[in-house]
Amino acid sequence: MSRLSRGCLRCRQRRVKCDQGRPSCQRCVKRNEICEGYRDDATIVFRYETEKVIKHANAAALVLPSTTSPRTSRRRSRSADNRSNSSRLSTALVDPSDLTEQESGSVELLQPFPWAKTVPAHLRPAPEDEAVDRFMDKYVIYPCNETSSSGFLEHLPGLFKDVNVEGRFALRWAVRAAAYADLSKAQDNTALASKAFHCYGMALSALGESLSAPGKVPDDYDLMTAVMLDIFEVGPRNHLTFFVENSTMKGAHAQGMAQILRLRGSDQIYNPRGWSLFRLAHHRIQKQQLAFNMKLLDGTAHWINQLNDDTPSARLEKDALRINQTCERARNLQEAIASGKLSIYEVLEMVHELVKLDEEVASWREKPEWSFKTLNVSDLPEFDPSVRPLTVTVQIHPDLWLAYEWNYHRTARSIGYQQLLNCLNTAMGSPDLDDLTRESLRVLIEQFTETIRLLADEVLSTVPQSLGDIDRLGRLHDHAAGPPRCRGIGSYLLLWPIKMIKGVQLSTTPEQKRSGQMVFERIREYTGMKSHLGPLSVI
Repeated sequence: MSRLSRGCLRCRQRRVKCDQGRPSCQRCVKRNEICEGYRDDATIVFRYETEKVIKHANAAALVLPSTTSPRTSRRRSRSADNRSNSSRLSTALVDPSDLTEQESGSVELLQPFPWAKTVPAHLRPAPEDEAVDRFMDKYVIYPCNETSSSGFLEHLPGLFKDVNVEGRFALRWAVRAAAYADLSKAQDNTALASKAFHCYGMALSALGESLSAPGKVPDDYDLMTAVMLDIFEVGPRNHLTFFVENSTMKGAHAQGMAQILRLRGSDQIYNPRGWSLFRLAHHRIQKQQLAFNMKLLDGTAHWINQLNDDTPSARLEKDALRINQTCERARNLQEAIASGKLSIYEVLEMVHELVKLDEEVASWREKPEWSFKTLNVSDLPEFDPSVRPLTVTVQIHPDLWLAYEWNYHRTARSIGYQQLLNCLNTAMGSPDLDDLTRESLRVLIEQFTETIRLLADEVLSTVPQSLGDIDRLGRLHDHAAGPPRCRGIGSYLLLWPIKMIKGVQLSTTPEQKRSGQMVFERIREYTGMKSHLGPLSVI
């Protein structure tokens, strides 16, 4: 391997000698540019992943024509009040994630302050800030004291305000990558899409630089950056995780997030923001473990055992761990059956044990904080034909996040039951089964198949609320007045459960798979996957 340069990122990019000055090298100071820091020769987290993923990001950026051009002048200054509230870097510096004048001119921005008739030019936020504000408004869910909802990305706005200091550019660029991507698909803007991929590559590189400092313990900004990079891959752009055939890319950021959690240690859960970020990252890790049949990560059980069983958000992580453990045991069980290392009676005993564990997980959600309403579609006003419910009932939850937590729980259980079903089907192929044992296996197969299908129907019954067709009070949305505000985050939260229902992994009915495909077509339409990626977005 060639020797790594110890110069700053800018000097390495320009292939010039760097004086390695701290905090900024003199070449960057003279060029009036941000000195983006240094790296260490030691092996760093994300290093190899970064090289692979940036290649994919750059390849995608080449496909999407960019209008990026060097800046010939500094940005216009704004009022002192507006500058203090802005999240952009000092106007004396050039941030490579800023939009050029040509890129800014191609963006259609809404009224930033709808309560005002007009906004003076010197008080209007920069286009970059408006794009980020739009992203936050669409995807951040704040905790609700009236329900058990713990929120989603609720600490991102506060963390993003603090990214103007040296060493935190990674989060800034990751958030802008997601914001530009979301805006690009909403406006079919290829220049913004190209900029999003560029920011994504910079964020990956900057995160690696941030984690390379000897002895550094990853902070909240590093962990949130890893989460945002993962969201970018399966979120607004839906680019790498679903559409790169290289199997080594699956779960790449899950491994990175797990490494950051390990380096942060067990003390991270003992403050509100640390616990929130742990939950956000660990939740995504467990979901990818279930989706890709990945083995449990070292330290998972230790982290989870520190959590209180009676807290809903903590219990969700504990239950997901138990379901993951069930799936892992079921996979080992299936291998043992196929190799003849287990008797059928041992198989039945273990299956009943795993079913009992699942029943315990399911019964905990009978508590009031998990309650929801079930309405008959026939008792509701007529839905618009394009959004007519696909089930005879509709579930109404207190908010979208609780609906998602239920769907996450149902999907995880479905995967667990499918693993058990695979074991039983393997056992049915044994040549020495007696009639009584064969009948017992047949009954269990029918029972597990029916459970999977019931869970799929429950997920499908949450679609109207998740996509904004009906609100939590049971009122239908008037689509003539415009799209529902929650459609973006609702589509994002539905993506994984719907992918599983319509896929070949679960023993859902052909009708349920068709319904899942119909919902997925709506998600493709609402998230811009269809217009930007065409057939590539058909998961």
